[in-house]
Amino acid sequence: MTYAPHRSAPTREVPSYEDGTDVHRWRTRLWVAGGVAISTALVAFGVWAVVTTPETVMVTAAEPDDSPVGIFDFDVTALRCGTTSVGPEGLEQKAAGQFCLLDLRVTNNSGEPEVFVSGEQRVQDTNGVAYAVAEEAAVFLNDQSPSLLGELDPGETVTGVLPFDVPSDVHLSEAVLTGGMSTPGVRVKLPDPR
Repeated sequence: MTYAPHRSAPTREVPSYEDGTDVHRWRTRLWVAGGVAISTALVAFGVWAVVTTPETVMVTAAEPDDSPVGIFDFDVTALRCGTTSVGPEGLEQKAAGQFCLLDLRVTNNSGEPEVFVSGEQRVQDTNGVAYAVAEEAAVFLNDQSPSLLGELDPGETVTGVLPFDVPSDVHLSEAVLTGGMSTPGVRVKLPDPR
């Protein structure tokens, strides 16, 4: 039997701290400085977004059935609550609580084509809690032509449905409907759900 000496792995040259080539320490410092800079930029952007967000102005309407708001007239025709999902099978949108479906007729009173922005509309419960439109579900409910989600020509009237995902035990009392980002909103008393 012959004896073979054990060979160790070749040694790697490690930079010395004495000769000033502390590469690892500099890389760490650069990563930390970059992280701090990115975090500072994100916080500054968040502060800017909060500070520059305009306040919403609400105007109370006298008549709930025919409510002009700037360029649009709104007519709430019905409110249906208790729906748990909308859309075709396999693509249905499920409500976290229940969908309350607001049947709405909108007329463009301006002299130019205008877009009705469904995402700006809100409903409120009896406690004053506001709920936004479930926009994914609104696409399935407004797929006819002309659609509530499209551009309305001058004088055009369209009907559609705005779905709101609300808790099952909530009773909705009013809708806050707006005619655009530059127009004030109007509060419309909602009918009892069917």
